[in-house]
Formats: sequence, C-alpha cells, structure tokens
Amino acid sequence: MAFIQNPLLTLEESSDGWAKLIVKYTVFQHPLEYWSNTIYNEDIRLIGDDPPFNPAAPSGTDITVAIFPSYSIRNPHAPNVVPPIFTFERHRVLYVRLDSLNEDPGFSASGLPLRDEIFALITLSPVANIPWFPGPFPPGPFPGPGPFPPPTMPVATAQTNTVTGRW
Repeated sequence: MAFIQNPLLTLEESSDGWAKLIVKYTVFQHPLEYWSNTIYNEDIRLIGDDPPFNPAAPSGTDITVAIFPSYSIRNPHAPNVVPPIFTFERHRVLYVRLDSLNEDPGFSASGLPLRDEIFALITLSPVANIPWFPGPFPPGPFPGPGPFPPPTMPVATAQTNTVTGRW
C-alpha cells in the first residue's frame, strides 16, 4: 500500500483578491505497486478547520472550501528504472478567490474578521494495475479454489499543516 509523507500547504495572496494554493507531498509505493505500475486517483480537498479536528469523529463543523481537480497519477519512474525508485513527488496548484476561503464568517469583539483555518486533505485511491495474487491453486483440473478476486486496496490519506488568516 502506498502512503503519503511530508504533506505541505502554502498560500500566496495576491493584491487582486486571489490566492495561489500549493500542495506538495511525497508518495511512497510498496514495491508490488511499483512493479505493477499502479495508477491512483488523487483527491485533494481544502477543509475549513474548526477545532477540534478528529478524522475518526469529525466535529461536524468542518467544511470543504475548495476542491482541486481530480487526477489519475502514477509513479513516473515505474516500472522502467533500475534500481527502482519507489517514491515520487507531487506538486499541485489551485487559484481561488480569497473570500472563498472565509470559512468562519463574522467578526470578533474587536471588530476584526474571525481567523480562518484551512488545511488540505489528500487521498490516493488505487484504481488500475492493482497487484494481487491468485489463490493457492491454479484454475483447472486441480483441487481447490481458483484465483481469488483482487482485494480492495486501502486508500492512503494525509492531512497537511493548517494555514491561518483573515480572508
């Protein structure tokens, strides 16, 4: 199963009211996925965070403020590089209006807009060339079951750092 490391979200504000959102992370593949040339669906969502955030029991107040276009990705090195390179970097950019990131509308007692907190939630789901092994016996006149259907591969998820601001 692949996993995600070093997820990072950065936000660059422009003077014309737009934000450049950059998500970077590293994918580490299992060798079987590398040699199978597994293809993943990449889903990145910007979430407006209202503490406490707990993926196992969300507070119910976190909202999706933007979604990157979904892509199918694979290791650009697989399976043709020797020695194999089981990691690859991802870098995605999305431009959005700054006011669309205002996940906490309203004002504080001092009259300032409430602080907004956003993070990116990254999900990789294997969709093609998923490695699997047949059952213990080949199909045919042998006793026992034939090949088993391919297993459902687990998805890899990661959460970036939280970026705060008043938008």
